[in-house]
Amino acid sequence: MDVLLSYVEPVVVVTNVANSLFDTALLMVVYDRLNGTAPGNSDLAQKEVAQFYMIYNMIYSLAPLLTTVLLGRWADRRGQKVLLVVPLLGYLLGRLLLLFTHIFQLPVSVMYGSAVINGLTGGFPAFWSGVNAIAALSSGAARRSLRLNVLEVATGMAGLLGSVVSGHFFLVKVNNQHGLLLICLCLSLYLLSLLYSAFILRYPTVPPQDQVPVGVCNPSCRRYSTEMILLFICYLLYDFGVTGGENIIPIFVLKPPLSWDAVWVGYGKAVCYIMFLTSFLGVLIFSRYLSDISLVLMGIISNTAGFITMAFVRNSSLYFIARSMMLFSCIPMPTIRAQLSKQMDEASYGSIFAWLQSAVTLTDVISTVVFNNLYAASLQWFSNFSLLLAAAVCWLSTIPIVVYSCRQKKEDYSPIPGTDSAQRLITKELNDFNDECSTSSLSD
Repeated sequence: MDVLLSYVEPVVVVTNVANSLFDTALLMVVYDRLNGTAPGNSDLAQKEVAQFYMIYNMIYSLAPLLTTVLLGRWADRRGQKVLLVVPLLGYLLGRLLLLFTHIFQLPVSVMYGSAVINGLTGGFPAFWSGVNAIAALSSGAARRSLRLNVLEVATGMAGLLGSVVSGHFFLVKVNNQHGLLLICLCLSLYLLSLLYSAFILRYPTVPPQDQVPVGVCNPSCRRYSTEMILLFICYLLYDFGVTGGENIIPIFVLKPPLSWDAVWVGYGKAVCYIMFLTSFLGVLIFSRYLSDISLVLMGIISNTAGFITMAFVRNSSLYFIARSMMLFSCIPMPTIRAQLSKQMDEASYGSIFAWLQSAVTLTDVISTVVFNNLYAASLQWFSNFSLLLAAAVCWLSTIPIVVYSCRQKKEDYSPIPGTDSAQRLITKELNDFNDECSTSSLSD
C-alpha cells in the first residue's frame, strides 16, 4: 500500500484536470465579457483578449521567480512536500477569484490578482519542479526518461479529460449563469489534490548532500559548464517556440473563419492533450531503437511541421490535421530533463529543477510578450504569421542538441587518460629491445 501511495501521478492527474477546466472557464468568461464591450467588432475583442492574456501570463510567470528557487532549496533540506503543498494552496486561493469575478460581474482585471497569488506561492514552476524531483528520486537512471514521460502522458490524459467535458459543463446554467458549475468543479479538484498531497502521499527520502558518495553523479566542471548549458539552451528555445505558438492558437480559433464556441474550444484542447499520449507511445516504442537525442530531434521536427500547417488553417478539419502532425511534440522536454537529472546530485534535485523552471518561466514571459503583440499587430495582413515564427524558433532548438550529441560521441570515444603516455613508453621499450638485438647480431 505504501508503494502505491508513493506515486505522484494521482496529484498530477487531478491537478491538471482542474487546470484544463480553469483554462476553458477563464477563456470563455474573459472573451464573453470583453466581446460584450465591443459587440460586432471581432478584431477589437481579439486584441483585448490578447492584451489581457499578455498581462495575465506575465504576472503569472514573473511572480514565481521570487519564490520558486527558495522553495526548491527548502525542499532539498526539508523534503519535497513543500513543492507540492504550497503551490496547490496558491492554486485554490488564487482561482477562487474567478468564482467571485463571475458571480458578482467584477472587471476581468481582478484576475490579475489571481495570477499574483498563484505566482507568489510558486505556481506551476514550483509544482512541476516538485513533481519531477519526486519522480526522479523514485526511479533509476536507466528508466528515468520513461518515468518522466509517464508524467507527461498523465498530464496529457488529465488535460484531455478536462478539456472534453469543460465546454459541456460551461454551458450548464446554474442560477441562470453559464460557467458556474465548471468553476466550482475546478475548485473542488484543487482542494482534493491539496489534501492528498498534504496528508496521503508518501514522499521519497534522500541523504543529505554531504553524505552522497564521492564520484556519484559528480560530472567535471567542463562537462557541467558546456554540456549542461547546451541542454538548457535547447530546452529554453523549444519552450519559447512552443509557448508562443500555443498561446496564440486558443485565441485565433475564436475568430472567423473557425469561430468556435465553448464546446469546440474544449474539443480543440482535448486533441492538443492527446499529443501527450502519442508522445509517450512514441517513447515507449522507439526508445528501443533510438537514443534520447534522436527522440528529442523527432519531437522537435514533429512540432515544427504542425505549427507550419497550423499557420494556414482555414477550417476545423485542417486544424485537426495540423494537431495530428504534432503527435510527438511532447517528447523533447521530459527527455531533456531526464538527461539533466542523470548528471546531477540527488540531494540537489529540488534546486536544479527549480532553477530550470524559473528559467522556463522567464522564457515564457518573453515569449508571451513577443507573440501576443506580434499576433495583434499582424491581424490585418496575416494573423497566423506568429505561428510560422514559432515553427522557426522550434527548429533552431535542434542546433544545441546536435552539438550536445556530437560532444557526447566525442567523449564516449575519447582515449582513456594515460594511454598515450603508456603507449609511448611501450614503443620506446620495444625500440630499445630491437636496437639491442641488432647490436648483438652485428657483434656476432
